[in-house]
Amino acid sequence: MLLTLNIGNTSVVIGVFRESNLITSWRIGTDLSKTEDEYAVVFHSLFKLSNVDVGDVTGAIISSVVPQLTLVMNKAIERVFGLTAQALDHQTPLPMRNLYEYPSEVGFDRLANAVGGKMLFGTPLIIVDFGTATTLDVITREGDYAGGIILPGLEMSADALYRRTSRLPQIPILKPDRVLGTNTVSSMQSGLFYGSVGAIEGLIERLWRELGYETKVVATGGLAQLFSHETRHISAFEPFLALYGLKSIWDQQPRSSHTG
Repeated sequence: MLLTLNIGNTSVVIGVFRESNLITSWRIGTDLSKTEDEYAVVFHSLFKLSNVDVGDVTGAIISSVVPQLTLVMNKAIERVFGLTAQALDHQTPLPMRNLYEYPSEVGFDRLANAVGGKMLFGTPLIIVDFGTATTLDVITREGDYAGGIILPGLEMSADALYRRTSRLPQIPILKPDRVLGTNTVSSMQSGLFYGSVGAIEGLIERLWRELGYETKVVATGGLAQLFSHETRHISAFEPFLALYGLKSIWDQQPRSSHTG
């Protein structure tokens, strides 16, 4: 079995694959205060909860945008599973060309999403990841990673409204019943939710014009389910897109490069 981890700024998504099947998955909060011992306890608890034997794991691969947590997590994996996880980096072979002007600037979560999207949905494709930041990433007809767009995520925007104003409250991210807000909370929720829907639709249409053709659009990320049915452009929702990408990256490598 293969252990896959996508470490983000807000959450860590963990999955276990048996051959090509994602047999179980978990989402835990990103916590920089936890030690390797504490994460080892987390792994043991999650595997026990899902009735999966830690001894069956024979490999592990990580994508991370939180470097200080990568080392801690890898030490916990060594302790629990007795193997060294491969950390995705910009030297890792990918089943696509990276056409970014500075390829090393692309977040590893975005690359894992791109590989997973290409594997599951084909090309051309736009991936909308509703995470701490909202990102749109483009895979061309030729199957290359072309680049994308980064904008503030919903929770980040809500937090900015709360912290940068004197009278606006801190609110949960919810879909309001109406666009027209009739009180402060519903007005803020409408602006955040429907404003994001409008921004995503407008950006997708602008990307299509620049590309010269339309693409499939898939949503992923912690808030994706809230938005995936609210825009006419998003045709699919896959919460574990990055994990499938990590599995594909692992599978394409020579066996001699695997550790563990």
